[in-house]
This record gives sequence, structure tokens and C-alpha cells, in this order.
Amino acid sequence: MRLRNRRGWASGRICALAGCLFLCYGAPLKGAGNSLDSRVQAGSVLLWDEGSRKPIFQRDVHDRHPPASTTKLMTALLVYEKTRLAGEITIQPDDLSLPGEVPTVRLLPGDRFTTADLVRALLINSSNEAALALARTVSGTVDAFVLEMNARAKEMGCERTHFVNPNGMSEPGHLTCASDLLRIFEAVLAIEELRAICSTESFSLLTVDGKPVQYLMNTNRLLGPYPGMGPAKTGYTREARHTYAALCQRGERKVALILLDSPNKWNDAVALLDYAFTGKGGGIDPGL
Repeated sequence: MRLRNRRGWASGRICALAGCLFLCYGAPLKGAGNSLDSRVQAGSVLLWDEGSRKPIFQRDVHDRHPPASTTKLMTALLVYEKTRLAGEITIQPDDLSLPGEVPTVRLLPGDRFTTADLVRALLINSSNEAALALARTVSGTVDAFVLEMNARAKEMGCERTHFVNPNGMSEPGHLTCASDLLRIFEAVLAIEELRAICSTESFSLLTVDGKPVQYLMNTNRLLGPYPGMGPAKTGYTREARHTYAALCQRGERKVALILLDSPNKWNDAVALLDYAFTGKGGGIDPGL
């Protein structure tokens, strides 16, 4: 049966979260000093106050890095703008992983899904295959969709972003920067349906005819354990290292975080968000 046992998913989730919380809260950061700047390891960082529209902390926000699966934010945005999540999609063999690659979501040729549910697979469980199927269906070919991604990015003022594919797999020239990724993330957050999907902890994926496929768990390990954590998109490839776009809210204060080229996004995110909400991070000037 293709639907994974939910109890197994839950126990795996608890173990993963326990490990994450140990890394984030219990284990000292390697090489950490007393300042936030020395604790945060990502090559590019933008911690952004959504209320004042000012940075709380930033590092090399215009440097270009591979975005990994944070690419899927632009994919979801363009799919929404072209479809409003209406319609159905049939999985084709060309949508599926190459031999030797392990998919995060087990799609099969001939499976039919609503567009909305494939976007859930895309954003909640970061399905590369869903990205290809969505791109092919809404634009005719994946290549045509990528051209539209780049045109839309340019319209948004993302001058240092260039996409080569819709899923974030590492390819030469597939790059963005933290300031551009914040623009894309905020455009996604402005759409209620996408914002809700990015905040969803789990989802039972079914085909159009009701066949169970997989119980999806959100790849954002801080969703739930970290106070105020909201919509987010994670990413990782060996070339990109860890990438992250997240929104956290406590009370009336909303803070967005963009990380690129991080050795450990969980450590970096907790250090930065703790500083944003408590001021405890080593005395960095909030206006930096």
C-alpha cells in the first residue's frame, strides 16, 4: 500500500524534532562566539522586520547563491497566477525522478491530482516531481515555464535571480540572492491560499479518484516547536547547502528570514529569530 503508516510518520517526526531542538537549543554552535554575527554561519542572510520594512540583520544580501528548493516558491506563485489552483494534472513519465534518485513524494505515471493538491506536495513536502508536472501542464513544456519564471522575476525587480528549472535542482546558472528571494517569498505570502499551504504541518495526498498516495509532513522542522513559526519553504542540495525562507510572528510583530548557503539552517534560524524577538544574540545593532 502506498500510503505510509501515520504512526510511523508521527514517531519519525517526533525524533526529527527532538534532534532539531537539541541542535537548536541544547548544543553549542561550533565556533560560536558571543556575537550574533559569529554565531550565524550562512553565507547570505536577511532578517527583515515586516512592520518597519527594515532589516534587523543582514549579510551579503546581493551575493548570488543556488536557491535549492526555495525555487519552488516562484513555481507556486506562477502556477497560482496562471491557474488560481483550478484544474487537474495527470502525471507523465517525464515528470518523475531519474533512476537512482529517491522522490520525496511517490507519484506514478497516470496518477491524476488536483492542481491544488500538487501545489501542496510541492510546498509541504518539496516534491521535485510535482514541480515538473505543474510546470509542464500550465505552460505546455517545462522550458516554457522556466522562461515565464524568469520573466516574472524580472517584473518583480529580482535582477540577480535566474532560474534554470522549476524545482531547484543544482544546475549552472540557477541562482538568486537573499534580497530577491525575500521579494518572491513576500509575493507568495500575499496569496492566502499559498500562505496557508506553506503553514500546513501535514496533509494526506489523494488522487482525484480517492486513491491514497502519501501522508505528507512539512519539511520545516521549526513549524510547531518554534514559537510563532508560520509559513516557510526549506531547501537543500550539496551545492547550495541549506536554504530557507520563513515568516515568524509573535503578537503584532512579524519577521521574515532568508538564508542562503547555510551549513545548518536550523541553528542559524533559531539564533536569528531569537535575536529578533528577544534581543539576545550578542549585541548586534538592530539597524545593521
